[in-house]
Amino acid sequence: MKRIFQLIKKAFNHRYIYSLQKFPPIKKDGIYILKEVGSHTCIKASTEDILQTEFIYNIDPYDLIYIMRFEEKELKEKQKFLITEKKRDASFIIQNGYSRRHIDGKELLTDHHIVKKIDPQSLVKIAYMTGLKDGRKISEQIKKSEQVGTAKGQNLKVIK
Repeated sequence: MKRIFQLIKKAFNHRYIYSLQKFPPIKKDGIYILKEVGSHTCIKASTEDILQTEFIYNIDPYDLIYIMRFEEKELKEKQKFLITEKKRDASFIIQNGYSRRHIDGKELLTDHHIVKKIDPQSLVKIAYMTGLKDGRKISEQIKKSEQVGTAKGQNLKVIK
């Protein structure tokens, strides 16, 4: 009997006061919504408010882990480079949340650190355009070095 009362008491006496509301959007304008357990009161708090004050001790640890994973994912998204401009000479301007850079396909081959940070679709586009540009150069060189001869005097027959 004593054990049943302990379970009921434990169910209604929460160790942590606030839990994260996980309905979309989880984070809006840099602010999370935290609900007080057992009431309808909600508090809005930014990541800095949560981490730099003693407010962190009142939040469920599972929710803190969820917030940190969400922040880590958001940081990785900000570090990804995307193509912002295409130039005629098959060079590109790529940009992420922190910097902007001018790059072409040959530079991409030498700088392996940037390959990890470029969006895969942008990477394929840069590689394709660089290959297309180099292929056109090779084609022009072949045309200049060799004159393609035309077939003279050959009569073609229609086979039925």
